[in-house]
Amino acid sequence: MTVHKLRARLESSEGTMPGHFFSSIRAASMPVVILTMMTLFMLVILPLFAGTKILHRWVLTGQPMPQLKKILVIAVVENYLIRQHFEDEMERLLDNAGVVGVKSHMVLPPRNELMEGELKQRIKESDLDAVLVIRPKAARLETKEVVIGGFYMPPPGYYAFWPYWNMTYTQFSSTSSYMEENTVVSAEFNLYNTKDEKLLWSGETDTVYSKDFGKLGKEYANALVKQLKKDKVIGKK
Repeated sequence: MTVHKLRARLESSEGTMPGHFFSSIRAASMPVVILTMMTLFMLVILPLFAGTKILHRWVLTGQPMPQLKKILVIAVVENYLIRQHFEDEMERLLDNAGVVGVKSHMVLPPRNELMEGELKQRIKESDLDAVLVIRPKAARLETKEVVIGGFYMPPPGYYAFWPYWNMTYTQFSSTSSYMEENTVVSAEFNLYNTKDEKLLWSGETDTVYSKDFGKLGKEYANALVKQLKKDKVIGKK
């Protein structure tokens, strides 16, 4: 039975929801308002599990966080488009937070052409307060279950107690979902103070890889800047 047929069947049912438990389990319909709430719930919650997730992080403690007004952002990635989209979005989001973001792809040559001594000298001669380095570490495949229709609905037979009870002793499986495989990229981020070269902020992330490089870069940048604000590394002191 399709989701649409099942919904039509539920909406056309004359069952009511009286207060008594056994009367309610005899009612075979689910109010439309509950279905609507379930749909809205899934639309709000699902995006939280997509894109980039910060797994854990470390923030400098025991001493005041320095005031960061200008940060050099370096994405150490092979794909230039991902690097460009990410650093461009970081510049925009940092600016919204009152911090000047400097894109490495605009001021630094490719890494294989940049000597360590030259980078140190450039940073020393600049007015940068910090350097943020993002580096991918590993990639893995993950499989997850995707519910068809955009929201979960109990299978037919689950809407009344006794039909469901009888099925608990039989082999039954729902066909309202399928398995999806994603590539998850693990990366690390580290923020260093240019004055004493000490670590200020560090952590690791998991990101669901996408061929939409613009979306990928923007989602990652948004996750980092949001966390920077939350950890009070940038913003009002």
